[in-house]
Amino acid sequence: MKLHLNDRADRRASPWTRAGGIRPAINTLPIRTDPARRPSPRRLRRVANRWLPVGHSNLLARIVVLRHGGHERPVITRGSKHRRFRYLSTKTGTMQLGEGKGEQWLANFNEVSAEVVDYECHPWEIHVTRDGRVQRYRPDAVRQLVDGTIELIEAKRDENDLGDPEYRELLAVVAEVARLCGWVFQVLHLDDICGPKPFGNPRALPERLRNVDALFGNRTLELDRHENRIAGRTVARGEPLVWRELRDQLAPSDPLQGDAVIERLLAGGLLHTDLDVRFTPRTVLTPCRPFTGESGIRL
Repeated sequence: MKLHLNDRADRRASPWTRAGGIRPAINTLPIRTDPARRPSPRRLRRVANRWLPVGHSNLLARIVVLRHGGHERPVITRGSKHRRFRYLSTKTGTMQLGEGKGEQWLANFNEVSAEVVDYECHPWEIHVTRDGRVQRYRPDAVRQLVDGTIELIEAKRDENDLGDPEYRELLAVVAEVARLCGWVFQVLHLDDICGPKPFGNPRALPERLRNVDALFGNRTLELDRHENRIAGRTVARGEPLVWRELRDQLAPSDPLQGDAVIERLLAGGLLHTDLDVRFTPRTVLTPCRPFTGESGIRL
C-alpha cells in the first residue's frame, strides 16, 4: 500500500497492520510491470555460468551474493563522502556495514524491530541486461517481515536524489526483477525511515528515532536468571500488559534496570509495541514468540 508523505500514520491502528512500520516514499519510478508474468520465487534457482531468464527476451538479470563479514564486500570503500557504519548484528549474526545516516537509521530499525525477522545491508549485486547493455545495481538493504514479505530497499535523502531519468529507469527495471522473484521493491526517503514528527513541532526529533536508539543501546544486555524466568512467563502467557506492570515484576527496587530489561526484550523480538509513540509507564507491550521459520533472503 502506497501512502503519501503528507499522510500521517494513524497512531490508533496496530503497527502490525501498517506497511512494515515504515511508510514507502512516493513512487516516482516508471511503471515497467508486465501483468501477464506472475511472480514466482522459483526464479531464484541457483544456476551456474548462465543468466537467469526473468522477463522478456531483452531483459535478463542475475543476482551475485556478496560475501558477508565485512572483509570481502566491495560495496563500502574508504574515502567516501558519507559516514560509514559497521556492527555485528545480534539478530542475524552477520556483520552489517553501510554508509550514510539514512542507511544506518534503517539498519538500526531493522535490528531492533519485532516486525523484521531477518535483514542484510548491501547483500547482493544485481546485474541487469537491457537491450544488450549490462547495468549493475546494489540495493542498500533487504529484509523479511514477520508476515513473510521480502522487501528490497533503496534509501534516499529525498525525491531530489531520483532526478536522473536513466537512474529511475534502472530502478524501475530492478523493481520488475524483484516483483518477478516475489519481492517488493521500495524507495524510502529519510522522512519515511525516521517516522512521523511530533504534532505541532516539526523540528523535534521523531519518536521512532528516540525509541530505536534506546532499544539499539540495550540489544546486547545480558539477563540474569530471574529476568529470564519473568520474560519466559510473559511470552508463554501471551497477554498484553503495560510497561509499569512488567517493570515491577522484573526489578521492583530498580526502575532503571527494569526499563533496560524491557528494552532488551523489545530489541530481541520477545515483546512488541508501537515505535512511533514515546515509551511511558502506560505503554502497552504485546508478547510475541521468536521467529523460527526459514529466511527467504539467504540465497
